[in-house]
Amino acid sequence: MFVQISILFLALIGAASSQNNCKFSKNAVKATWKIENGALQIVYSNNRINNNQWTAIGFGPGMSNMNVIVFMVQNNQVTIRTGRTSGYGPPQFDNQSNVMSQMVNHSGSTLNALVSVPLNFNGMNVQNCQTWNFVQSGPINNGAMGIHTSRPDQVNNKK
Repeated sequence: MFVQISILFLALIGAASSQNNCKFSKNAVKATWKIENGALQIVYSNNRINNNQWTAIGFGPGMSNMNVIVFMVQNNQVTIRTGRTSGYGPPQFDNQSNVMSQMVNHSGSTLNALVSVPLNFNGMNVQNCQTWNFVQSGPINNGAMGIHTSRPDQVNNKK
């Protein structure tokens, strides 16, 4: 009986904690995220992103083998792409994006987005503890991503 109650209690704690919002805010970027309906839901905002610039979220401890969500603003339109890095340089984009956009808006210099990715994002379980990287911005030159203009901010998600 005690074991069943303990298991039920731990399950309830786990379910409750999976609904908590996690937060990041630094300089131009603000983000909150939570597990919702079997996916990682991210609310993302960057108030210093202009036309022909990009901003991104990366999952992983370093530039090698990082899964990324890239928000690209070109011709005042926002494109959201997913991919992987293999080192320093632009990511290799997925043939089919693994992100579901529920809302995206760019007005003036502010980008707001609500996106979801599967919990198994490009082979990485993002439900487990991961290092998140937030890239403030980088240029887009002739349709190609340029180098980010500042060092990415890292958040180590630990339980």
